[in-house]
Amino acid sequence: MKHNIGLFILLFCFSAIFFSQTASAVPGTTVIKLSEPELNGSISLEQAIKNRRSIRQFTPEPLNIDQVAQLCWSAQGITDEEKGLRAAPSAGAIYPVQLYVALPDGLYLYNPEDHTLEKKIDRDIKPMLYTASFKQKAVQESPCIFIIAAFEKMLEAKYRGKGERFASLEAGHIAQNMLLQAVTLGLGSFPVGGFASDSVAKICKFPDRLVPLYLICVGNPIEKPSLVPAIVSMRNIASMSKQPRSIHSKRVIIILAEKRFNDADYFDVEETFQIAGISPEIASSKTGEVKGSGRNVATATKLVKDIKVDDYDAFIFIGGLGVKQFFDDRGALNLVRQANEQKKILAAIGNAPGIFARARIINGKNIACSPVERGKVTEAGADWKRTLLEVDDNIITAVGGDSARRFGSAVLTALRRQD
Repeated sequence: MKHNIGLFILLFCFSAIFFSQTASAVPGTTVIKLSEPELNGSISLEQAIKNRRSIRQFTPEPLNIDQVAQLCWSAQGITDEEKGLRAAPSAGAIYPVQLYVALPDGLYLYNPEDHTLEKKIDRDIKPMLYTASFKQKAVQESPCIFIIAAFEKMLEAKYRGKGERFASLEAGHIAQNMLLQAVTLGLGSFPVGGFASDSVAKICKFPDRLVPLYLICVGNPIEKPSLVPAIVSMRNIASMSKQPRSIHSKRVIIILAEKRFNDADYFDVEETFQIAGISPEIASSKTGEVKGSGRNVATATKLVKDIKVDDYDAFIFIGGLGVKQFFDDRGALNLVRQANEQKKILAAIGNAPGIFARARIINGKNIACSPVERGKVTEAGADWKRTLLEVDDNIITAVGGDSARRFGSAVLTALRRQD
């Protein structure tokens, strides 16, 4: 009896070290309560799509519990508590799929309803999965293997003759979610469709009629891609040694030309801030309605000459044909210089970085802007880049158009990192 208790304690402690926290639903059953999913990641969807590659070589470093939790949630997590809907679509919302996770200490089943992992096998089954997958190197080297399996018969009652097809489609949806989520976590992944299905089912001790459809190998790649954060992660914010003020307390002012500002860029930037809970003030050379190139209007509540640098955390200049009015405006140029001296965030999009060039604050900086201002930018000592967005210390610049939302997100990132 004492021997059995000692063995149980030893296994429990091992799991606690590996996963940070564990709990037992019933005697002999290890259940791990997973951390809440990150809903405001630092990498954009477009960046994840661009950087997704099949990675076959991994370092020996294991995944941590937060990474496992996030991947499970991206695959099968509940995204609508009231209706019970999940992260990946399912025909008829039947959800015949079950997600298993093979880790060094055993095989776990993910329970979406309570966001937990339940241990099913108390040993490392990855060597057997390697054999069952015809000895593919990625399976051998991966520290974590997700098994996507489905009760195809659950779909047959509603979709006669299409259960297998719809289950496979659902597995594909889930796999793509996981592959993209892996990129955002700095991980590599490799989907495996070539394996002996019956062998995998036996290795995992699956219940009758649960069919393995896909293996997803995940680990730390030997060579990690370099990704530029689009919006800073809330979890990363929490880990900073200096805690910034709440994003909602930040004060942002957007400077628009009296006429012919780029209203498409302006509204994209404004919406990005509003989603984050910030309502920027609008300044121009006059108060009241100011008109964009597309004849849309905005309402300026402050004159540029009345802006006090100490009152704001970020100053954003929107480009357009009319922005030239600020190129020789002494008040606007002095505002930019003062803000730069205090290391306030200075952002400009389209041809608006020309204001920074004329204020002579960009010497040695990397600058993105419309080609029309390239000459002035280089004359001011900056390095004009053929990129859509550049962040160089407190200076944020962008070309415009499709980059407007990324531009706004970059400013938000900088605001969150402020002291």
